[in-house]
Amino acid sequence: MEFERKTGLLTGTFALAKLQDGDHRFHALVRANGEVIDISTEFPTSQVIYGDWEKNFARLCEIEKEGQILEHEVGHFHFLPPVDFPQIYGAGSNYRQHAAEMYTYNEGEYQKDRKAGESDEDFYKRNLEFVEQKRAKGMPFIWLATHGSMVGAEDNIELPAVGESHDWEAELCAVIAGNSPRYMTPAEAGDYVAGYTIINDMHTCELFSRSDIKWNADWIAKHSPSFKATGPYVVPRQFFKTIESPQIRLWVNGEVKQDWPSNDMIFSEDEYTAYASERFKLLPGDLLMTGSPPGNGAFHGQFLKPGDTLEIEITGLGKQRNAIVKEELDDRKPYFGLPPFEH
Repeated sequence: MEFERKTGLLTGTFALAKLQDGDHRFHALVRANGEVIDISTEFPTSQVIYGDWEKNFARLCEIEKEGQILEHEVGHFHFLPPVDFPQIYGAGSNYRQHAAEMYTYNEGEYQKDRKAGESDEDFYKRNLEFVEQKRAKGMPFIWLATHGSMVGAEDNIELPAVGESHDWEAELCAVIAGNSPRYMTPAEAGDYVAGYTIINDMHTCELFSRSDIKWNADWIAKHSPSFKATGPYVVPRQFFKTIESPQIRLWVNGEVKQDWPSNDMIFSEDEYTAYASERFKLLPGDLLMTGSPPGNGAFHGQFLKPGDTLEIEITGLGKQRNAIVKEELDDRKPYFGLPPFEH
C-alpha cells in the first residue's frame, strides 16, 4: 500500500474535510494528492454528508472524478474540525495495557486500591489481571464529551488555569452514519460507521477524583476548550477498512510517546457502536472515540506544558500538529479551582 506524502491518505482515494480560507468556511473533498474540491453547495453540513451515507458516498465518488478542482491545494487552507456540532461518545479503558497503566500511575481515586508499600510493578500486575479477568469480560463503557471542546488539527491547544497534569490520548474515532437503528448488533453496526478520523482525547488528571460526591469520578476533566483536537480528515470506511493494522502514534516535542496498533482494542468499534445504540439516539456525524492505547503522560511521568508541540498520526488518516499554549484569562481567575479529594 502507498500513502501520499502531502496528505497521508491512501493513494488513489479521497477524504472529507472542513476548510477555511479567510472568512470562507466550507466542506471539501480532498484527493490523496492534495487537490481540493468544494462540495458545500451540495453538502453544506456534515449532517447532510453522513445522513444517507451509502447514497452520498456514491455521489462523492462521482464528484471526485468530475468536480471542479480549486486553485489551491489542501496545504493552503486552515483545517477546522471536520464535523459540525457532533455528539461525542468516549470509550473508556479499551486497551488492556493502557487501562492497567492508568489504574497504576494516575493519581486520585486510582491509588486507593494500592496496598501499603506496593511497588508500581506489583500494582501494575494486579491491575492488568483485573483488566484481563474482569474488564475484558464485561461490556463497553461510554462517557460523553462536548463539541465545544473541539478544535482543528493544527489549532493551538490551551492549557486551562485549573490543574497542572494535562495529559494526552491519541485515539481512532469513528464517524456515525445516518439512519442508524436502536439496539444494533455488532455484526450490523459496521454498516452505520461512515468513516474514521483522529481525535486527541485530552484531560486534566487532578479533576477526575472527588470525595464530596458518592461516585467519586468527575468526567468533566476531559472537556476543557481545545481538549478535543479533531481531524484533519474523515476517511470513508470503504477506504480505511482496506488498510492493514493501522498504527496510532503520538509525539511530544518530537519524542514518541504512543505507538500502538489500533486493532488491539478490548471491544471493537463495531461493538462500541452497537452498545451506544442501546443507550443513545445516534445521529449522522456523531463521533465515537474508541479509546487510547498505552503511553499517556501519567505513565511517562510527563505532562504537557506551554511551549510543547503535540503530533498525532494514524495510518491513512493524516496527521495533527498542535502547539501547546497557556489559556488567556483576560484578568479573570477560577472561582472553584481544584475539586476536594481526601487521600
